[in-house]
Amino acid sequence: MGPDAQNAKVAIVIPAYNEQETVGDVVRRAREYSDLVIVVDDGSADGTAEAASSAGAIVLKHDRNRGKWAALRTGIEEALRRGADIVVTMDADGQHMPEEIPSLVFTLERADVAVGSRSRSGMPLIRKLSNTITTGLLRVMFGVKVADSQCGFRAYRRQAAEVLLSVQSDGFEGETESLVRLARAGMKLADAPVSTIYAGERSKIKASRDIYRFLKTVVKLRLRGV
Repeated sequence: MGPDAQNAKVAIVIPAYNEQETVGDVVRRAREYSDLVIVVDDGSADGTAEAASSAGAIVLKHDRNRGKWAALRTGIEEALRRGADIVVTMDADGQHMPEEIPSLVFTLERADVAVGSRSRSGMPLIRKLSNTITTGLLRVMFGVKVADSQCGFRAYRRQAAEVLLSVQSDGFEGETESLVRLARAGMKLADAPVSTIYAGERSKIKASRDIYRFLKTVVKLRLRGV
């Protein structure tokens, strides 16, 4: 980690929905880089909460499934309440490598937000298409210049994390709204190359549904003048 980040209090926030098979391993590996790992169980019907707690995470629970960004908002609020200087967000399904957390945090030496940038070579075709569309539109319509707008592996300085509390979307479309609000708030965004494991992926993203939600979110943000 960079010199400024060495003394920073880092919180790792992990939204989880029915991820009992993977969340424990993710938490154990993440705890190598921070003692403050917060898992938000978003209404799971399995043993996600128990697996995360056994691995050493602080676990918050939603009584029903509210969506990825609703879970992130809950976790980020808790991280800020506990005095975090830096908030890292990552998925519970094993697609993101906790070993790359220091790289994301180091990127904050030159930015307010580090956005994970995945290689397109191993990305499933439908993901590659949706990511190209959404990232391109964000650049053209809002001037958001990132390489991978849909990657949830990110790091935020505290002032940027505070902006995230204003995100109104609850689902995956929060990935989009968050970047627009951060850019509008004057936060500096930087790409951070990360690895992503797609083998055997059980994606919760449905392309047609989430592209529709993306477009709906973009229209709402334009109408609100965000």
